Amino acid sequence: MRVPFETCNAMLAHDVGRGTALWQLAVEYESLRGQLRQDEVIAMMTEIVRILRRSIAAGIAGTSYEDRVLSSQAPDFERRMAAGGLLDAGALNQIVLAVTALMEVKSSIGVIVAMPTAGACAALPGSVIAMAEAMGLGEQEMVRAFLASRLIGVFIAAQFSFAAEVGGCQAEGGSASAMAAAALVTLAGGTLPQTVAAASMALQSMIGLICDPIASRVEAPCLGKNVMAAANAVCCANMALAGFMEVVPLDEVILTAKRVASQMPRELRCTALGGLSITPASIAIQTRLEQLASTRQAGCGTGTCGCG
Repeated sequence: MRVPFETCNAMLAHDVGRGTALWQLAVEYESLRGQLRQDEVIAMMTEIVRILRRSIAAGIAGTSYEDRVLSSQAPDFERRMAAGGLLDAGALNQIVLAVTALMEVKSSIGVIVAMPTAGACAALPGSVIAMAEAMGLGEQEMVRAFLASRLIGVFIAAQFSFAAEVGGCQAEGGSASAMAAAALVTLAGGTLPQTVAAASMALQSMIGLICDPIASRVEAPCLGKNVMAAANAVCCANMALAGFMEVVPLDEVILTAKRVASQMPRELRCTALGGLSITPASIAIQTRLEQLASTRQAGCGTGTCGCG
């Protein structure tokens, strides 16, 4: 297996003087890494986009599953938005809807794409697809945006981690936000330096974010953190497009997140031993869900559990 680069600095050196778009560099990377033709890379990402769009539609239509903290909320959000009952946040409201829909599909054991993880599966695809639709862009533009985000993920994976058990939610939500920011700049036709700057600013804004799932379920505060990651990505994308300086290069931000992870107590790294995980409300919800599971298990085989 060969790859042309593994860090952002190496990519910029690889492309010096060429001015290649980030999504095109991603196609080059994937072609070499997977021994694929460039049209095969694009075809594979196109199928991923189609899966995601179907999943968002399924979440908006409504989901059901007993063993979850949050009920289906996306349908009510869509109805309230259509009726003008929400604050006017422009495309951001569409993004909140898409993010919520994907999180609820995940929580009902539906089909998702881990971008970059299951817990942070919604910020990146929700923001890209909703923003592209709000801008009147089509599938091809979405594919290019996701390819661009993929390279930011390469740099994070090569130097740090996506696992909240390793780095807290900065590793999941922070990574998703950085990837989404680069993707959104790509949707807007930004330059390679702007995509990298947006990713750097987005990750800077989320360094130190802890992971503290309520009732040991990846639903709350995960939904809010996915929404926050998406909103952060939108803001950082616009800042980069307007020429704001990222100040700290992306590779240095990634290594900073890694260093912060090593200083973070294990209780705050997806162990459910700290933060919101140990509030009375969280413990009560977990007890209720465990009792529900025990009841179902006891009824299995008696015809009362509904599984047959």
